[in-house]
Formats: sequence, structure tokens, C-alpha cells
Amino acid sequence: MRVIIVGIGSIGKELAANLSQQTNMELVLIDSDEEKCEDLSRDFDALVLHGDGTESDILDKAGARDADALIASTESDALNTVIGMMAKKMNVPKVIVKLTDVNLRTACKEIGIDYIVSPTLSAATEISSLLYGYEILDFSILIKGGSRLIELSPGQTAGKKIKEIDLPAGSLIISIIREDHAIVPKGNTQILKGDILLILVESEKIANRLKDIFGELKVAPRSRKS
Repeated sequence: MRVIIVGIGSIGKELAANLSQQTNMELVLIDSDEEKCEDLSRDFDALVLHGDGTESDILDKAGARDADALIASTESDALNTVIGMMAKKMNVPKVIVKLTDVNLRTACKEIGIDYIVSPTLSAATEISSLLYGYEILDFSILIKGGSRLIELSPGQTAGKKIKEIDLPAGSLIISIIREDHAIVPKGNTQILKGDILLILVESEKIANRLKDIFGELKVAPRSRKS
């Protein structure tokens, strides 16, 4: 898996540390600070490029056209948006952009950006989760001890009642989003295709186990209210 990170600030560096531990990971780091790039070359087993991530030559050198994902995590919303647009033009399958200004979220979605995350302390964990097949909520709550909320689609559990699903210890379905309405689930609540399940999990390991239970992990897009 080839992943490109543009902008190696605190979030980018934490994300690089997370991803560098994964097997079969081909990591490319881009930053405009030459001294920082020298440090990154020593700290990570990755291709480190010094340059402007908004320049197509740099993205080509990073192998963007063959990349599986690109994350724009500079300190500038404008730069991240431009980098995201360029990545989509290069047909990068999964483009993740860090944004501070929530007003830019709709615009980024409309130009084809796949995922948008907020620059919170949990952003690196959120991005890692997006890359590996399950999606953490935009507000991505990290709770003391490493617990967090994730949202999953029903997959193979559609049609079943909550009590019929063998959830692993350390996980709890706390809400179901159905047609923009939140439902507090009970044992007899039936899960329907198109639902979004909000699940509290205690660890990354439990979140991964949920992949086997729910199967389909691509979260269905929420409908917009007119």
C-alpha cells in the first residue's frame, strides 16, 4: 500500500509513525521544510521529499498516480484543499484532507474529496482508520483509555435484531442513524440496510473484530436535508 502524506506537522508525524508500523506499507512524506525533511529521513523508513505539495512535479516524484491514498495535512486549509484537488485529478483512490474551517467541508465534498478530518488530537487515529476500512465519526472522540466512537454500515447484519448479533466484549451499539434520525437501540431493534451504527469500542483490536461481524464497512452517505 502506497500512502503519501503532505505536510508533516504534529498530526502528519503521528500518522507517519502509525503507518510505518504496518506491514506492506510504502510511505512517502512531503514537506516544504528542508531541515524537517532531514530529520524525517533519519526517523522513518520512508521516501522523504522536500518540496511544495501543490506542485505536480513533486506529486509525480512521490508516485501519486500509483498511490492508494494521499493525506493533505499542512497547516493551511487552502493548501490542503489544492493538494486534495490535484490528487483527485491524478486519480488517487482515497484522498483525505485536514481542514480547520468547517465552512470548507461542503465545498471539498463537492469537488470530490473523499474524507475530511478536523485537526484534533485524534486526527491521526481517525485518518489511520479511514485508510484501513472503517470510518470514525468526524468529531472522532477519543475517550480516556483509548476508547472511541466509530460508525459502521450494517453489511451482513442488515435484517437482524441487536440481540441476535454477537458483539465482542468491549463494544456497544449506542445509536442507530436512520434517515437522519437517531434511534436509541434496544435488544429487539432491527438493523436495516442503509442504517449507520454508532459503536463505542475500547480498543483498535475490537474495532478490527467488528469488521468480521459487519462485513461491509463503507459508511453510506448521509442524505442532505432540503
